[in-house]
Amino acid sequence: MATVKKRGDNTYLITVYIGRDQNGKRIFEYETFHGTARQAQRRAMELELTLKKPKSGPRQVQTVAEYLDKWLERIHGSVAERTYNTYVWHVQRLKPFLEDVPMYNLTAGQLQEALMGLLQEKISRRTIRGMYGTLKMALRQAVAWGVLDKDPSEGLRSPRVPRQEKRVLSAEELQQLLEAARHYKHYPVIRLLAVTGMRLGEALGLQWNDVDWEKGTVTVQRSVNVQKREVKPDTKTAGSRRTLPLDAETLNVLQQLYTREKKGKVQSLQRNTLVFHAENDPSRPLREKAVRLTLARALAAAGLPHIRVHDLRHTAGSLLVAAGVPLPTVAEFLGHSSPATTAAVYAHAVGRKVNVADVLPDSQANSQTRIRKPLR
Repeated sequence: MATVKKRGDNTYLITVYIGRDQNGKRIFEYETFHGTARQAQRRAMELELTLKKPKSGPRQVQTVAEYLDKWLERIHGSVAERTYNTYVWHVQRLKPFLEDVPMYNLTAGQLQEALMGLLQEKISRRTIRGMYGTLKMALRQAVAWGVLDKDPSEGLRSPRVPRQEKRVLSAEELQQLLEAARHYKHYPVIRLLAVTGMRLGEALGLQWNDVDWEKGTVTVQRSVNVQKREVKPDTKTAGSRRTLPLDAETLNVLQQLYTREKKGKVQSLQRNTLVFHAENDPSRPLREKAVRLTLARALAAAGLPHIRVHDLRHTAGSLLVAAGVPLPTVAEFLGHSSPATTAAVYAHAVGRKVNVADVLPDSQANSQTRIRKPLR
């Protein structure tokens, strides 16, 4: 806000806070005014309004587009690489609409108007909504850094996205898929994904020492960057570390795979060898494409519609929720950070009537209470 300070008889100093420059330094505009106190106040308001105009203020005032570039620089390394790349993609498409919008006294109305053109671009509403989310996150950080006094994105309305129900398999379709997948090389990983609801990166990060043959469980404690085929030392979130019960058939499939590996292709099989690895390199995770192709072929063989690999996870979660398994248990099963996440993702399944014994193999369906967090 502009301030007016009396300096002498009929003389006033008007100070207008402009904002911060790219280095975070505060910028002020000063003007000496001669007249009455009332006239000085009116001049202060006029001066403030003039300086707020995008192209009328001093060029050193930071724009939203410039701030977003600075934000990307500062957060690089503090978020997952895949997440960071998504932010970069969003920012590059937001900047043309925000390059003339100053950070000074930024309002939700200014943002809403500036982004109207974005809705005319050939980008899906769902993607645009994600871009709005990135912008809101960046502006909340601006408040935390002291660049803004208040969050202007609180009143920013994201575009509405038509709700699309997730494509998941029914219990009968899941059984058809698993039966068809038996005839393919990568059936073990398809089955494990289907009956545990693991993320693909979690399944590809499993080592043989994560499988407890006596207790019939598998422990998730690391993940894989499936694009780069690199093993990461930890899971997506702390809640993702969990121990899951396995049904007898899945244990048998894994046991057969372990026996084959030990006898043939992996001469120096160790307990820390990846369960699902590259053909000639036990230290490198299996290709994501290999899993996708196997799923696509098994679906076609079973006469089922196409779904993504991640939809196997949605299938497991949806069937458990529909079977009446408590949301906190399903949240632990899937490695969600909270039951609220589970409720939001699988709200479509609530109210459906499914027999829990038909959802997953018997020993799996009756062992939900055995889910537990491993010790670090």
